[in-house]
Order: sequence, then structure tokens, then C-alpha cells
Amino acid sequence: MQRKENVWSQVLGVLQEHVNEQTYRTWFQETKLLSLEDSKITVHVPTQFIAQYLNKNYSTIITEICNTLFDRKYGVKFINNTNYQESENIEHTQAGAKKTMSDDYPQLNQNYKFKDFVIGANNRFACSAAEAVAESPGTTYNPLFIYGNSGMGKTHLMQAIGHTVLDLHEDKKVFYITTEQFTNNMIEGIRSNTMDKFRNKYRYFDVLLIDDIQFLSKREGTQEEFFHTFNALYENGKQIILTSDRLPRDIPELEQRLVSRFEWGLLTDLKQPNFETRVAILKKKAERDNINLSEDVLQYIAENITSNVRALEGSLVKIQAWIGYKGIKTEEISIDLIKDILRDMFSTGHSRVTLDLVRKRVCNIYNLRNDILFMKTRKREVAFPRQIAMYLSNLFIPSLSLKEIANYYRLKDHTTVIHAIKSIKTQMTDNMEVKQQVEQLMDEIRN
Repeated sequence: MQRKENVWSQVLGVLQEHVNEQTYRTWFQETKLLSLEDSKITVHVPTQFIAQYLNKNYSTIITEICNTLFDRKYGVKFINNTNYQESENIEHTQAGAKKTMSDDYPQLNQNYKFKDFVIGANNRFACSAAEAVAESPGTTYNPLFIYGNSGMGKTHLMQAIGHTVLDLHEDKKVFYITTEQFTNNMIEGIRSNTMDKFRNKYRYFDVLLIDDIQFLSKREGTQEEFFHTFNALYENGKQIILTSDRLPRDIPELEQRLVSRFEWGLLTDLKQPNFETRVAILKKKAERDNINLSEDVLQYIAENITSNVRALEGSLVKIQAWIGYKGIKTEEISIDLIKDILRDMFSTGHSRVTLDLVRKRVCNIYNLRNDILFMKTRKREVAFPRQIAMYLSNLFIPSLSLKEIANYYRLKDHTTVIHAIKSIKTQMTDNMEVKQQVEQLMDEIRN
């Protein structure tokens, strides 16, 4: 266990290496550790606005940093001191009432509720099915399999079901977990000879939410264990909800018996939102975050960012950070200013920068085959360009998590991405040739 006074200072040290100086001063310089428990860090910030912003945009990355530094997944909560006592009292009063608040039940994201989910032609049927499952878990559409490209809102919709089940059925036990976490828990159960405890844990819940089930691909041992978990839950009338970036039959090397079980219930997809839905999403998110942008500006963003919901949200995060940096009013934001603020998210032909684009640009400049960065090798002629590609991906696609970048490059976890970003930043400072190479790539990606 780390000394209390050291934990937050170490986290801030890593953050300083991964955000620019102005961002650090604006959002983190006046933070103060209030409490440290076995799996929770509570941090004081000067205003409620800063608390809301950090809880939304930095809690996940800080949890990842803690896991890397201390081999422990601390949950982090930013609060303004004026409501600290009140929030603490509420949590103590409700301890045990909401199962997801316990250390054994990962907390659902409070922003992922049905009221915050913007319904459009691309997701209306999926949302209707999700609401039906939430009202009658275990009896309607079991399992519910939600699929679609990254950033379309699958996790939001899944967790909205969890929130509603807890609101409507106080006796129901809800559990949310990613497939990666499920696999890691199983590995730990094998290592510590506690597989009975592992199995009992997952078969205890009334509603099991498992995200990114496509990562069962090629994991024979995990597939075997999940097969038996699925059967036990299903036979006992427990609700199973799964998300994936593709249909069950399209997941590589997924056992046929799992494919058939995933197709027992309802398969529903989330498609790319149309223009009207994109504008509605921007309006809802801007209203929630107190960003007062004109109709023309919102429509311009919606016209130029078309790929997914996460990218739209990422544009507002970037605008919000820019406003904090420049100290201007949102009313002063014009379309010309938006072009400058979001230039890395806009590109020629109204297409966003993608992971594929970054990888191809890097391979071109280093005269490498387009697929070579996926190879598991530490040879510098491959490892160094891969580090640059990960650095640029993190820079140009702020809506992506470190985990998603790691998954794209077929890495075991996100810590390699953290190391790559830190390494390239250091080399750009110390080595003018590396700096020039990275800047040349940045120009090519923008153009």
C-alpha cells in the first residue's frame, strides 16, 4: 500500500508528462487529495465546474495511470469542497443500497442513462429494445447483443439498462465489466487457486453487462469459462447483455456454441448518426456541460464530424479546454475559430483522422509495409515508428482511449502506449531530427 501523501503526487507527475503545461495548470495545479481508501481516491478542486469536467474527462485515464503505477485500479472522484461533507454523508447513508457503489460492483457511469441518450434513426430500435430489457430483465430479449462501430454509444446504452434496472428493481444485482477485465479476473483466479470464488461471483448477479465481447476472440480458456457462466445465468433466468463491434458470427475464432448462444436473444445494431441526430447530440452534450454555442457553430461541427458519437463529444471537450485556456466566452466562438480549434479533427474532404490514416502516413515516411507496425517485434526500425504512430494517434484522435490505441496495435495493454507517448515527447525535446520527423508527419496528417 502506498503512503497516502505520495499517491496523488505520483499521479500528478505522470499527468504532467502527458498533458501540456497550460492544461495542467488550468485543471490540475490546485487539486488536493482529500481521502484515500482501498480502491477510491477523492480529490478536492476549486470549483464545481472543474469537478464536473475532470470527472467526465479524466477519471478513466487516472484510473489507468494508478493501475500502471500501483497495480491497483483506484476509482477517482473530483469534488468541490463545499459539497464534500454532503456527498460523503449521502454515500455512507446509501452504502449497500446501490450494489454498484460497493468495491465488488464496478460503478456505472452516472452520465450513461437513458435520459442522456439521444435517440435518432440510427439507434431508435436498439434503444427501444434496451428499455424493454430494463423493465423486465431476464424475460425480454435474453441475451441482448448490441453491436456497432467504436464510439456509437454501445456502452452508454448498456449501462443505461443497468441504471434503470437498479431504479425499477431494488432487489436486482447488476454487474458491469469489460471482457478484458473478465479475462484478467479469470487469470487471477487460476493463479491464486480461487476459481470457485470467481465462478460464484459471476453467477451471483441478476443482470450481467459485458462490454467488448469481441475480445473473446482466440482466447480459448476464457471462452470455455464464459460458456459455462452464460449457461448458468441463462438457465436461472438472469439477464445477459453484451456489446461488440461486430456480429457474433463475424468475431474471429469464436466457438460456434458461443455464436449460437449470443444469437438466442436479440441482435441490434447502432449505426452512424445522421446530420439531425449529430446536431441533437451536440446540443444535449453542450447543454449538460454549460457550453453555449450558436446554432451555426453546432451545425458546422455536425457537418464536419460524421463518424461517431464519441468524436462529437471529443470536439466539445476540446472546445471546453480551449475556452479555459484562452479565458473567452462561448458566445465569442465563431465558425472561423472552430476551424482553428478543431483543425486536427477536421481534414480534407470532411473526413476525420483515423488510426489507419496515421499508421499509413508513418509507414510511408519510413518506407515500411503498411501492416508491419502490427508485428510483435522490438527491432528499432519497427518499434520506433510504431511509438510515433501511437503518439500521433493520441494527439490527433482525442476521442480514443489509450486502451483502444493499444487494441488497434494488438498490444497486451495500454501501458505500452503510455510509454510510447512519454518516449516520443522526450525524444522530440532532446533530438532535433526526431522533432522534425514528427512535425513533418503532423503536417501530412493534417493535409
